[in-house]
Amino acid sequence: MQQRTLHDIFLCPHCSAIAARGNNYCRGCGIRFSKTDVEMMEDNIHSPIGALPWNTRDRFQCVHCSEFVAISDSYCRGCGDEIEDHEKQLMRARISELAKRNSSSLIGLGLFVLLVIAMSIVMVN
Repeated sequence: MQQRTLHDIFLCPHCSAIAARGNNYCRGCGIRFSKTDVEMMEDNIHSPIGALPWNTRDRFQCVHCSEFVAISDSYCRGCGDEIEDHEKQLMRARISELAKRNSSSLIGLGLFVLLVIAMSIVMVN
């Protein structure tokens, strides 16, 4: 994920939610940012603390456009559609399914690494 700088973080002029450069819609109120909105936001630069990368458990893909959204977002910052509770449950289920599929791969990878380490120790002795 791209690290945001002070010049990439703004407050929505309509609801004061954190917005990042390149967002088409506010994830707090869902309004589409106009050119005037962007100009106002650029005059109101805010701290990058609100744009720290999301914990991967709290980051999902919008069911409408596949843009990444946070579980706390009310609207998608890519398409502007409202993210309803049942859609958040669907996104959580998709992430949970992927985690279940990947867990056996991670266990296998861990065992492989341990085997390589054990073989290295045996060969040194």
